[in-house]
Amino acid sequence: MLFGLPYYLILVIPIFGSLIVPVIGRFNEKLRDWTPAILMGITMVLCWSLLLDLGTTTMPHYEWLDLPGLYVPFEMLLDPLSIIMAILSSTLCFLIFVYSTEYMAHEEDRNRFHFMMLLFGGGMLTLVLSNNLLIAFIGWEIMGICSYGLIGFWNDKRNKPEEDPLGYEETNPLLQFETEGEANTHSGTKAFIVTRVGDALMLGGILLLFIFTGSFLFTDMAQNVNNWWGTMAGWGLLIPALLLIFAGAIGKSGQAPLQIWLPEAMAGPTAVSALIHAATMVKAGVYMSARFLVTIVDASEHIIGVPELPTIGIEVAISFFIIVAVIGGITAFMTATMGMVSNELKKVLAFSTLSQLGYMILALGTGGILALDGHFEHAYLSGVLHVVAHGAFKALLFLAAGGVIHSVHTKYMSKMGGLKGYMKWTYRVMLIGVLALAGIPPMSGFWSKDSIIEYTYELATHSTVGIFLFVLAVGAAACTIFYSIRLMGMVFHGPRPEHHDEEHHEEPHDPGPAMMVPLFILAAFTVIAFAVFPFIQQIAINDTHSWMEIMVEMIMVKITMPGLVPFAITIGALLLGGLPAYMMYIKNADTPNTRIPEKGIMRKLHTFLLHRWYINDIYYAFVKKFLQFADLWRIKVDEKIIDGIDNKSADAAIAISSKVRWFDDNVIDGFAEGISTSAVEASQSGQKSQTGLINDYVGVVIFGIGLMVIIALLSWGVI
Repeated sequence: MLFGLPYYLILVIPIFGSLIVPVIGRFNEKLRDWTPAILMGITMVLCWSLLLDLGTTTMPHYEWLDLPGLYVPFEMLLDPLSIIMAILSSTLCFLIFVYSTEYMAHEEDRNRFHFMMLLFGGGMLTLVLSNNLLIAFIGWEIMGICSYGLIGFWNDKRNKPEEDPLGYEETNPLLQFETEGEANTHSGTKAFIVTRVGDALMLGGILLLFIFTGSFLFTDMAQNVNNWWGTMAGWGLLIPALLLIFAGAIGKSGQAPLQIWLPEAMAGPTAVSALIHAATMVKAGVYMSARFLVTIVDASEHIIGVPELPTIGIEVAISFFIIVAVIGGITAFMTATMGMVSNELKKVLAFSTLSQLGYMILALGTGGILALDGHFEHAYLSGVLHVVAHGAFKALLFLAAGGVIHSVHTKYMSKMGGLKGYMKWTYRVMLIGVLALAGIPPMSGFWSKDSIIEYTYELATHSTVGIFLFVLAVGAAACTIFYSIRLMGMVFHGPRPEHHDEEHHEEPHDPGPAMMVPLFILAAFTVIAFAVFPFIQQIAINDTHSWMEIMVEMIMVKITMPGLVPFAITIGALLLGGLPAYMMYIKNADTPNTRIPEKGIMRKLHTFLLHRWYINDIYYAFVKKFLQFADLWRIKVDEKIIDGIDNKSADAAIAISSKVRWFDDNVIDGFAEGISTSAVEASQSGQKSQTGLINDYVGVVIFGIGLMVIIALLSWGVI
């Protein structure tokens, strides 16, 4: 690493640095606001310097736990996947922290905000750079607790929640809040609980793997596979263990059916939304899936040559990766349709994040299936490239959306409109982000997303499940461009509402330099990313081809067979989704949108999507039923039976204790008092016989002796 510094500084600087943020805040607020950016900037430089260590086989190794029967070292993993993720996370965190210095400048309790933001980044770096699955899980949980605190950061707001003009009337009492603070607290709690479900299952998978492998190290799992792979597969435990691990990724990365928490995560400050969606939390699940993909593929290489294991290994790998790919494909399409009708600006971006995460998981699952045919590297690479591309353009979109909301004081797109003339630079950078999100060439999202669709097409040529995945991927692409154009039209085109906010009268304007500079940097990368991708390909899969050879291949695969077919189908999907959106929300932005009638199949479909396929409603209905059952239990069982038994037992105990008390007072105490009274009276009578005269005492003695003599004579028969 740079200057020969110890590797663990990459983790120590943000994690322990977060502890000094509140201390600095007691002396200098300006320095406190910039401290996270400064510390993460140093960490970013150290992460970039890890590129110098690529190809080394020796990993930084530190002692952690050394107990009888349990040796758990702290070992850092410096392979291409870890280094790429560390560079991406640290760079995006740095830009978001710089943005936060202006965005949060007028907010209270910034000590807590900056502390958790910096700790959040440290947790992600702990996860991606750890070779130890247990320590990686610690970083995983650090992000979980930070997300809870940051999503519900504005828990003290006392104003009423802003109503969605295009939403539906909420009848569920669990979702009716008197203050915005209550709604924010609910959102943070929801995110924490839902992700904990996945985390609990993941921990079970970690411990199950440890029982058979005897190690928490990824490298040990891949190299010593002959000792555990066949045993677990033979007992039917390998698939459950891998699925338990993947359940953690489902929760963290918002995959079906645990995608319900991510849209509500928009309750936090926009900088938090960007951090969660682009740099840290949701990417953690994708990283863990990619890490196990690499581990499983490495393990499959070690079982070759062992007669009884190749068949078992192939069957298990195919089954697992089919499940992964199907979940990713379903999530990509389902959440993209939800984004088509959402009215809240950041929620549209949240649904797009869920959809793009689905693409990443789809790519990794497809790569795992194709790995058996020798195509693992490039399918896996498409997922990694989409992680990088999405990290940049999604951070760009969220930070730009934060600038819009910060300026117009509303989060609903129907209350915006006409901002193109007021926020010119914000419009330009957000347009770049939207084009990348929609997959328009030559933006970054085009190269990565189209590659994913390309490999699902390859899978579709010889697999039924591949056809299903390809249809989902193409359908998600059509939905993506629709909601992308819809977002730009509703926010920046059309007329401005006359009285969008009575409390704020200033005209909308672009943010200041601290907020705009990170946007310019992210926009620039999004435009030129296609020129950077060949370098990433060289790093990620150890490609020995030159930059020019890789670039030519990237272009030629789109315009020659067989890649031309999926490319043409994707372009058709973009036109299918993009043209209607353009006509409705940009070309005819000045006219009211009456495309959806009040009745009929279109209205029912719109309502279905607005309710998010009713999945969220089903969860809340279950929670409501559970609470009703708990309340019924309290009334019928707890209060009447359990409390009744307690009350009757208490009454019986009181009655018995009163009887015992009476017996104690009147019998035991009475007997004791009677004896003591008699003794006292006897002693008092004795005191009266004590005259103190010698003659009386001598007389008594003579009387006693005489009495004894008479008794003796009677006994002897003398008298």
